[in-house]
Amino acid sequence: MRLSPRTLLISATAVALAGIAAPVQAADSPQERRVQVVMVNFSDSTFPDPGATKSLLQKSYFGENKSLTSYYNEVTRGATTFEAAGGGILDPIELPMSAAGCDSSKISDLTYQALEKKGITEEDYEHVSIVFPNQKTDCDYLALGSVGGGTTWMPIDGAEISMTALVHEFGHNFGYSHQLRERCASADLASCKASEDTSHKTPMGGGGWAAGLTAPELIHSKWLSGDEAVKVAKSGTYTVRSLYGSGTGVRALDIPLGEDRLVVEVRGASGTVDGRISGVHAYRAPKGDYAEAALVDTTDADHWSDKGEADADALAEGTTLTDAGEKVSVKVLASGGGKATVAVSLDGVPAPAEAPAEKPAQDTSSGDSAQKPTDKPASGAEPQTESEQPAPASDDEELAETGAESDTAVPVAAGGALLLALGAVFAARGRRRAATVRSGRHSR
Repeated sequence: MRLSPRTLLISATAVALAGIAAPVQAADSPQERRVQVVMVNFSDSTFPDPGATKSLLQKSYFGENKSLTSYYNEVTRGATTFEAAGGGILDPIELPMSAAGCDSSKISDLTYQALEKKGITEEDYEHVSIVFPNQKTDCDYLALGSVGGGTTWMPIDGAEISMTALVHEFGHNFGYSHQLRERCASADLASCKASEDTSHKTPMGGGGWAAGLTAPELIHSKWLSGDEAVKVAKSGTYTVRSLYGSGTGVRALDIPLGEDRLVVEVRGASGTVDGRISGVHAYRAPKGDYAEAALVDTTDADHWSDKGEADADALAEGTTLTDAGEKVSVKVLASGGGKATVAVSLDGVPAPAEAPAEKPAQDTSSGDSAQKPTDKPASGAEPQTESEQPAPASDDEELAETGAESDTAVPVAAGGALLLALGAVFAARGRRRAATVRSGRHSR
């Protein structure tokens, strides 16, 4: 039974402390997540051509290319994909409400009630995506998604849908927050200060849908195997491969940093993602909450994804991140060619000068299907077990707005952040409904 909606104004800080969404558990084998796409009309605003809109949604959500399904199938390497729920894409449902005001709570309430009258219940889907005409709504958001829940709100202007918004909002459903960056003077991790600048390394951080997910996001959803996301237990030197590149072996280092975790990855163009992201990047996961990880930035610029060099804010060869108080240092010994050599020192113990020799890639030319990577963790690693996750919160979940205005990154409005503003609205909802609206107002 769902709770009735209620709202109250709270600060963005209070939102961050209100609770952490329950982590999404990724399956060990391909997992098809059922999406019930629902077209809705208002009493004073309807889809002019429902048939054309339905065709657009079928392609955008479930098409073989440039779709929600193709994106997540690629970045998870088949661990998660999407399929239309049994109801398919429904013909427009008439909601007894006007479009003005873009009341997301009322829209979802009435939509779920209409689904139940049609005999479609929570047993029939993992996600409900509500699509509605935006001509008269005057929504001040591009789209919405419940964090750790299963609901997305997708206003449509004309005969198109933003793929960046679609991928982003389903990222919220997987539990991801907006990814920001920390400014760290002189590569001193103890000096890092939170900022409202986005990372541009993920659709959750203004990178658009041309960016893959970051290593902390993949770890959160358990989309990296134990040999790929190595938990560092003692000082060691590692060869780290590009997150989405070819070959097998280590793709991320998960390093203890006091109560936090420091995740190091290598990025580079692969398939349809990361065309403008390359080099070594590090992220701080506060208290092991990988979904809340922030990019560690030792520079003083924003590095928009459509400006400057792709690796302008990457950790260059010779860069050493340090935290004297925690006795941790991470040095990039070499970087290039889709991999990097990284030395990690814990408890003040120097790392070995070189990484262990890499095993040759497994020969699959005989026609056998590809096998799971068998590389052993480098010296200093402990076997990866279940990713450390915060304790699940209550049935309440968060609701966050999309972080991009179109399919490319958008500059920050003067005097404000792209993704987070000062206020937020809390709404107590059920398991698949919104619980928190995190304000992320931006110019339309």
